[in-house]
This record gives sequence, structure tokens and C-alpha cells, in this order.
Amino acid sequence: MINNIVRYCLQKRYAVILVTLMVTLFGYYSWTRMAVEAYPELSDVTAQVTTQAPGLAAEEIEQQITIPLERQLSGTPGLVHMRSSSTFGLSLITLTFKDGAEDYWERQRVTERMTQAALPAGITPSLDSVTSAAGEIYRYTLESDSKNLMELSEI
Repeated sequence: MINNIVRYCLQKRYAVILVTLMVTLFGYYSWTRMAVEAYPELSDVTAQVTTQAPGLAAEEIEQQITIPLERQLSGTPGLVHMRSSSTFGLSLITLTFKDGAEDYWERQRVTERMTQAALPAGITPSLDSVTSAAGEIYRYTLESDSKNLMELSEI
């Protein structure tokens, strides 16, 4: 078997050289157009909807905010998975979209749908900023009754 392949390659030297040259040129062409990133984005496209309702218990948050938002967002095109969490005064809904989805368009669709949800008066959901899995390590807020925003930003 190998003898036949070697014999054929020796008899058709120019064909072998031509194929080798074509593969080399195609490899160089592909290499010059390949995107190189220090930290490539490997995670799925996600969006996180956050709603604050100070003073409401977790059960009230779930019934009045999380469930209506889930119902409204469940029909979003390209949605693969939805995970929600309701705690004291806070509703978090994380949406995961199919591979190849464009972050901008998916966020636009989520924004359109979440504004249509029937929520209690004064409650407005917000779409969190775009972050990658590698970029977000810890999120926190600073609040104070005695210090203004400028003083808090210096901490």
C-alpha cells in the first residue's frame, strides 16, 4: 500500500509539488486573516435583567416581578436557557442565547420585551452592562447616608 503511494508520488512529482504549493498558499492566506485575541471570548452570549424593589420579600419579588418578566422574556428569539433568582428586594434573570448570536441584537430584543412586562408601579427593570466571563470578577455597590457620591468614589 505505502509502496504504491510512494511510487505514484515519485512518478507524478509535479502534481505533488503543485498540491504542496497550493496547500501552503492557502495556509498562509488563512493565517493572515485569522483573528488573534489575547483572551478569546469562549462563553455564550448572555444578558442579565436586574430589578430592584426595596422592601419587598423574596416571595413578593418572585410573584410580582420575576414571574411576569420570565413570561415576557421567554419568547425572545434565540433564547436557549433562562435562570432566575429572587431575593429580598432584588430580582435577577440571566438569559443565555444560542451560539453565534450577536450581543447587540439580543440585548435589543431583551430590552424591547422587558419594557412590555406588567410590573408594579415604580418598578423598572434594567439590563446590566455587557461583561465577559473573564472580565467580571466581583460586583459591589457603595451607599452612605453621610457621604456624597464624590467622597464614595474616592474610597
